[in-house]
Amino acid sequence: MNCFTRRDEVRLPIVTGFRERILSYRKSVTPKEGWSTADYEAAAEKKQRRFHRLLTQCRRWMPSFEGAAVLDVGCGDGVNCLQFGLEPVQQVVGIDLFLPLESNDRRSDQTRALVNAILDGRPQPDRVRFAKMDATSMAFDDATFDLVISRSAMEHIAPVEDVLREIARVTRPGALIYLGVDPFHWVRGCHKRGVVDIPFAHARLDLDEYANFVTVYESAEVAAKRRRRLETLNRFAIARWRQHIEAMPCEVLAWENKDSAIGRAILEEFPEISQSLLPGVSEADLLCERIEVWLRRK
Repeated sequence: MNCFTRRDEVRLPIVTGFRERILSYRKSVTPKEGWSTADYEAAAEKKQRRFHRLLTQCRRWMPSFEGAAVLDVGCGDGVNCLQFGLEPVQQVVGIDLFLPLESNDRRSDQTRALVNAILDGRPQPDRVRFAKMDATSMAFDDATFDLVISRSAMEHIAPVEDVLREIARVTRPGALIYLGVDPFHWVRGCHKRGVVDIPFAHARLDLDEYANFVTVYESAEVAAKRRRRLETLNRFAIARWRQHIEAMPCEVLAWENKDSAIGRAILEEFPEISQSLLPGVSEADLLCERIEVWLRRK
């Protein structure tokens, strides 16, 4: 079997087709060129299921949304904001550095098509607004929001201490915070561009070694692009996420590290992976595909 040798002489087997296997094992909900009406409807249905799971969890600690002010940090396509806007809230604000619903390009057209599939003929709620904003320095007064959520965004925002401090600052005492984090070391935690034909390469190679591998087997240009992408992510183990989040002035109501079925299957298929992890990375980090935390602001 072809292998890539790390600087410490550890040889990592290259598994042809592994990247394609990981990228194709579940259907994307991010619109793509050439999507059919059925594709949009399937993605909308999945997005709605995710939102209703979030809503159900939220109601454990916040039974009523009547008159609530809601903030979505790193709102992305804005779909969660629009669905919260259908609840009896006072206002919903979504912030991000790029807002596809308020832009004019192909990606924006695709996002609007997805939103239309989700709203299913209903108008966009007028209690929802979006703002381009750096989450590490928010333009809101202290204690503004009754509910702050952030899903699949914390891993992209740095310094993470700053965004967590800002989230706590703009949340009212006694109010609710939800953080959904995609940690770096699970099998797709390096995101689509980071996956290569070495299983869990991002948990076994440092950035220099990773770039060397991609340079040899693809090109220097691709290697530089992928390395820049990985450098934008918070490459934290679960324990470090816990350290950062528990430092917030909040009570932890619930903490769940969600297991990755595909990650477990890969570890069973390639048991040698656990013997070649980077320092500070554990098998538990490879198996956790999402950290979900519910907090109450003190």
